[in-house]
Amino acid sequence: MAAMAVRAEGHRLHLRSLARSESAPSYRRHDYLSRAWQEGLWRDEAKEAMEVHALRQSPTSVVDAAPEVPPAPEAPSEICVKWRERIVEWKYQVVDRFDLDREIVSVSTFYLDKYLSMHYVDEELFQLVAMASIYLAIKIHSPKKVTVHSIASTGNGLITARHIEAMELSIMKCLDWHLFPPTAAAYIENLFPLLPNEDQTPKKAADALEFARFLAELSVCAYPFVSAKPSSVALAAMLYSFEYYGHPKGARAALQTLARDASLDLSEPEIEACGRLLRRVYRLAMPNDTLATPTG
Repeated sequence: MAAMAVRAEGHRLHLRSLARSESAPSYRRHDYLSRAWQEGLWRDEAKEAMEVHALRQSPTSVVDAAPEVPPAPEAPSEICVKWRERIVEWKYQVVDRFDLDREIVSVSTFYLDKYLSMHYVDEELFQLVAMASIYLAIKIHSPKKVTVHSIASTGNGLITARHIEAMELSIMKCLDWHLFPPTAAAYIENLFPLLPNEDQTPKKAADALEFARFLAELSVCAYPFVSAKPSSVALAAMLYSFEYYGHPKGARAALQTLARDASLDLSEPEIEACGRLLRRVYRLAMPNDTLATPTG
């Protein structure tokens, strides 16, 4: 009993730590693939490049009138979103190939999103940051390591180990070394063991946990979740899991208490919005599942 109490308190402490990290600006993400956001990044980068170019000119070649910033190349946000979806799917293939914890994908995708929110996006940069971010996440968060050459071998041959290592350093500096983001999966792993399950068989409880994990993984792939708090995704996934497998006795009330203890609010509108979106994403991923509830 004492050991169980210690483990439970460890989960509670971890949940509070996750909630504190989640509230820090360093761990917030934005809708960086929107046209407005990308155009802003393009203007900033183009302006900086022109200023550097002007400094390299001779004094007689510099004119008073500053040149206009060229328009951003056409890269519609829907194309960028598809690039991201393919990259996240590739990351899951990588962790499965090397038998790694699939939460590595969530962490590395946070690195990718944060870095790209500060740089104008093109396909080449997407690919390089994807490879460097998965390598960095494995190096920091996985007890099982994978060499940079192994990561480079999963690409198309154009990105080398040297490119990945250079980008790895750029990512760490750009994120100001904030490399331990809270994830929906981490919330789920610490919330589920604290829930009552007396009226559930071990298999049903394990299936409910696995279903919530799967929903969290789907949220990593789906760009609309990018600006949602990880806790909102996790709580929405757990509520959907309760609904899918039948509410364990007192589970929702217990979840409310646990959320409140971590300074989270189960009634937040974002949680409901994440729940609706999770249902739509799940139906798209598993169209033949007759148990799935309508998307609403």
